[in-house]
Amino acid sequence: MPTTTAIPASLHGALNFQKNIEFWDETLREGAERSSISPTLEDKLEVAQELSRTGIRTIVVGIFPGVEQSLDLLSGLLDLQARGSLHSDMRFIVISHVGVTMGQTIAELYGLERSLANVWILAIHSASDMQIKHLFPVIMKKDPDSRLDAAQWEQMSDQERRRENLAWLADFLPTLSQYRVGGLAVGLLDAFRADKNHLRDAVDVVRQANIRHIRLVDTAGTCIPQQVDKYVGELIREFPEVSFYGHFHDDFGMATANAMLGLGLGLKGVDVSVGGFANRAGHPALAEVVMALHSLYGVELPGFDYGNLCNLSRLVEHLYGLMECPTQSITGVVTHSILSGIRTELLKKAPQIFDIIDPEFVGARLTKSFGVRSGRDGVLRFLKGHESTFGSRMRVDSESADRVFDCLQKAWEERSVATTREMRELIARHHKLLTSMSFTEDEMLELVRKNFLVEEKLEAANAS
Repeated sequence: MPTTTAIPASLHGALNFQKNIEFWDETLREGAERSSISPTLEDKLEVAQELSRTGIRTIVVGIFPGVEQSLDLLSGLLDLQARGSLHSDMRFIVISHVGVTMGQTIAELYGLERSLANVWILAIHSASDMQIKHLFPVIMKKDPDSRLDAAQWEQMSDQERRRENLAWLADFLPTLSQYRVGGLAVGLLDAFRADKNHLRDAVDVVRQANIRHIRLVDTAGTCIPQQVDKYVGELIREFPEVSFYGHFHDDFGMATANAMLGLGLGLKGVDVSVGGFANRAGHPALAEVVMALHSLYGVELPGFDYGNLCNLSRLVEHLYGLMECPTQSITGVVTHSILSGIRTELLKKAPQIFDIIDPEFVGARLTKSFGVRSGRDGVLRFLKGHESTFGSRMRVDSESADRVFDCLQKAWEERSVATTREMRELIARHHKLLTSMSFTEDEMLELVRKNFLVEEKLEAANAS
């Protein structure tokens, strides 16, 4: 499929796409967190291999330290890479809060006793006033040597807390730089709700520590397109030696748009996930971003297998027990479907008149079907297009088209009665299963009460 650039030529010079755009894939971390079921390690490793075959070269593994699943996943990924089942250039991002837990994370990594050349640490640090006031002290409390006075912290002004936050970060970063095996990056949490000057100062602190990779995190999905140039573009222009990455959420349906705006301004990369699955409303879907780059901006990703996008979506749906919207951009199961009629006739003359994506290019298939909008004219066009098939057995004219249309209408309505009932039952059952798989806090209390509180265990034993 030839690259089709849909944007006006006048905009080309205004775009600043990086030569080698990087995608940090969150499918195995936030995507798995979104799943209502618990995907096995083998499931995740299968997805990782499919991501590698498709062309993804960075996988975000999970939070460290102390999350056993994350350590097991990293070990499994390194084993696969050592056996040649993952691309040799694939890197693995482990996430850890700044502070005392960072030392524990580094110790866990060294404890694996294997090459960590492709293992990166992403140190996450609070940037917005809300995070600095509420999250930052929680992280500090984990350090037994911390002298943070929680009550005093609450009484400080935002400006005072910002200064303390920056000073602490500057003191901490040399400790982070002791990890010299793989790469280092810093993630600034809630960056798009941060004071813009404070965000700029935080970036400068990281730069002065000689760390050149910074992820700007849209924690609550509040970033609006009008912010992207002010928060991303200005930083890219001021700190050209720093590679910036964007982590966007889709709470208001703007994640992909924000990602594309950021990439056009010079972001080195963005976080994506298969199907967009991630916390809450999710991340930019991998397929949306790579196909927007390809078909709208003319940006080819070297070595990327676009034809595996639909297969990836079906695999993740199967393993996570989640379904994409059936009309999801690019990979929806009925996205590449049109109603026969004037549209199918025009497709012969202008294949891209309604959809500039060739379905087969992304591993899908164009489906032509009849529906209420096909109309009697659509049936007549269909019959004329197949007139040679009927031969003398049927005269193709308006009268015969009317009879076929009436027959079609009756058959379609009969099919709809049965399928509608079954579809609604399946949807209701699926929704029920999704909500029943998780443990609510009330259910967690009940589990602890029944299994760990001595009095409750005795009562249960006596009752039996």
